[in-house]
Amino acid sequence: MRVPRTPTAASAVHASPRSRAIPPAGAGRWPSGSFVDTLAEPERAALLLAGPVVRFGHDEVMMLQGDVGDCLYVLTEGKVKVLVAAESGIETMLAIRSRGDLVGEFTLLDSKPRTATARAIGTVTAGRVTRADFADFIARFPAAGERVFTYVLGKMRESTARHAAERVWGARERLAQELCDLAREYGVTGTGGVVRIPITQSELGQLAGVAVSTTERVLKEFRVLGIIATRYGATEIRQMAALEMIRFPEETAQNP
Repeated sequence: MRVPRTPTAASAVHASPRSRAIPPAGAGRWPSGSFVDTLAEPERAALLLAGPVVRFGHDEVMMLQGDVGDCLYVLTEGKVKVLVAAESGIETMLAIRSRGDLVGEFTLLDSKPRTATARAIGTVTAGRVTRADFADFIARFPAAGERVFTYVLGKMRESTARHAAERVWGARERLAQELCDLAREYGVTGTGGVVRIPITQSELGQLAGVAVSTTERVLKEFRVLGIIATRYGATEIRQMAALEMIRFPEETAQNP
């Protein structure tokens, strides 16, 4: 399916030749569990030197569902929303990717059109690695190819776990689980220990597989209890322990 291209305010800006490589200061500071964090230092350095730095403004499209892709992005700063559009054009949020993650690797692995659209949340910086450069990287570091497979399999497991939860657990538990997961992986800690997640209530419901009206009702309950506060384009978690008590048990979130 081909999704109509969404105009953006600005195009991705390629770095000058002097700053084509990702600054090495990032080494050793990658989030645990991200793809870059799984690499050995020589592999990490090679991947970060494999392509130019590009930057995207808030809500700018990094890749479009249906396009024939010729590159992937290695996220070095910022967060990205992954969305899929129906024939009607309505987009559903599937996931968030952050620093150290890959975006767009599926197309390089199977040579098929993009299965989703990626939009920047705030300002995003990434390394743009073409198909040819990625193939060279894997040829130089075969073990990194196995890590790519493990990383992609992890994404598929997350998706399966989410679908399984939709059949077993209620909206209240699923939304609490999603908030916990987002806070651990992508939350930004503010004053007083408040964790801020930069997505809307509607997007949160999409991630949890909960209808908009039900999401609004459950989040209102959480607000009344003082567990969360909602702001424009963001949700603040004020009582993480309370969400931990509501979410479904950790062992049931694992894939078979």
